[in-house]
Amino acid sequence: MKHSLLLLALLPAAAFAAAPIPLEESVVIEAVNDVTRITMPSGRTEPAVAKLRLHSPDRLRTGRQSRAELEAADGTITRLGANTLFAFDPATRSMHLESGSLLFHSPTGRGGGTIHSPSASASVLGTTIIAAATADGGFKLLVLEGRAQVDFSGGARQQLDAGQMTFVRPAAGGIGTPGPVLHFDLAQQVKNSRLIQGFARPLASRGKIDQAVENQRRSVGQGQFVTTGFLVYTATSDTQVNGIEAVGPDADNNLVGEFTTHQRLALNTGATLKSSTLPAERVFRTELLVPESESVFLKQQSDVLVTGLLGLNVVIDTPTISLADWGLAGFHVLGKESITFTGSTRFTDLTGVNYLRLFSPLLTVPTGAAIVADFPASSRGTTFYFDIDQDLTLSGGSVSNLTGGLILQTHTGSLRISKETLLAGTPIGAEVIVPSGINLDSRGAVLELTDSLVRTTEGGLAASGKKVTLTGTRFELGGNFWTDAGDSAHLENLTFANLPATAVFQTTAVNLVEAQTLRFTGFTEINLGARTIALRDVHFPANATVRLVSERGLLAPNPNTNQSVQPGFVNFVVDVTYADLPAQDFVATAAGGTGAQTPRITITTPGVP
Repeated sequence: MKHSLLLLALLPAAAFAAAPIPLEESVVIEAVNDVTRITMPSGRTEPAVAKLRLHSPDRLRTGRQSRAELEAADGTITRLGANTLFAFDPATRSMHLESGSLLFHSPTGRGGGTIHSPSASASVLGTTIIAAATADGGFKLLVLEGRAQVDFSGGARQQLDAGQMTFVRPAAGGIGTPGPVLHFDLAQQVKNSRLIQGFARPLASRGKIDQAVENQRRSVGQGQFVTTGFLVYTATSDTQVNGIEAVGPDADNNLVGEFTTHQRLALNTGATLKSSTLPAERVFRTELLVPESESVFLKQQSDVLVTGLLGLNVVIDTPTISLADWGLAGFHVLGKESITFTGSTRFTDLTGVNYLRLFSPLLTVPTGAAIVADFPASSRGTTFYFDIDQDLTLSGGSVSNLTGGLILQTHTGSLRISKETLLAGTPIGAEVIVPSGINLDSRGAVLELTDSLVRTTEGGLAASGKKVTLTGTRFELGGNFWTDAGDSAHLENLTFANLPATAVFQTTAVNLVEAQTLRFTGFTEINLGARTIALRDVHFPANATVRLVSERGLLAPNPNTNQSVQPGFVNFVVDVTYADLPAQDFVATAAGGTGAQTPRITITTPGVP
């Protein structure tokens, strides 16, 4: 779907053998809002201002909506995000990140370092990176440009390129263990992160970062990845990470050919498909790039090398469409203005096809229609993709890809699904930020999913929209449940079944998360994050780990007494339980709970473990 710590010094691979250069001290270049130096071992505190020198083992702490930039004599730059506690040991080049996030840039040849979080550590070499502490005591690591090498205490090693990230997970004795290597959206990270944009002077490596952004953009444009818009958890903070997923055909690295007269004619004349055999004059095996002069939407939202069928308004008036004999790994049905189904349709003979995309500003599916991509049972990692711009309504029918993933995306319109069945098999693509079988994306507008069935054999659900409303729907998932909203998310009367043993439920929103009539049975981890959280008739299962992130990081007073929702708080409005007991009893007193039971519900502000 266009469609998701610490410090390290980074070097190119050729310089890995260079002797590390000590970091004896750093000078504060800029301090924004609440930045404090803690002199050790006395613990004396003082405001950190420009030109202040930070010597080991002194520590630096930032508060809410605060940040700081440091520079060492060798040109090493460290930028600290909000709610960060940081220190370093120059003798061993050890970086200690107790909480929060930071950006670290080390000029070529300056050496690497060992990153320590409360429960994990790893040695890193690289160029420009962001590290962010995670709630479990580990950290995540993002490479903004160049290449990084991560060496784990147990002997494992990972190589990360620009646009890739990994997790250093905690293990016994504080040893870090490798997490998955994932791709993230560099352009969104650069645009939104205050670690990059929030300082007076630009990073020395900004030119290289911009080049890495452009390289990734080309890879997305050529079909090697699609952006998801989903976030690697934690709510609204510098540690958010947008994801991209590998999906679609393996495109050539070079744009191919002019847009020909033949292609232009096909794109600007209507096509009505009344038999399973496609008209040969409309199907193009040679990769083409739709120019902006033909369609701003098709150019901006694809910028890909298209193969498949072209038409102005494509009407699909046949129960089956065969893709036999075309020899295309990626097949587009592309409508310059619209694609319209008149009834149910099954796409067949998909052997060798791994990517079927319905691509048009407008897609119309009649009530009750079943739209099926019938990939072979032996296929894995296939993608059936609705990629449109305007509103999409699905009602009373089904959309399915039983051997692979399903993406339903509208760029500026709303996605409204009611009394529908959505079916998927294995997760989308080969590499995923959220291993989802079904992705629903209406980031610019409304996502509504009502009274429906969502079923995946493997992988979970990833859903995003400006306003997300999920009601009366049954989810039978082979993976996790992920929802992200640009404004608000409303979840009501949802049921879950067939979940994996370690299923995670996560919903984040900028302003408000509301949940009502929900039992989280089957989930071992529940994460909710927004400025305000309001829960009614919500029941957390025994032994689940619950993390609630709000603007104030506190439980609202008088929980479970049907009080009015208090902005900025986590609100247990009424009938909110954990293990069938009042949920506030499982919240520490410091966060507004009673502390009567062992705390199993953590309430914090963004970026705080």
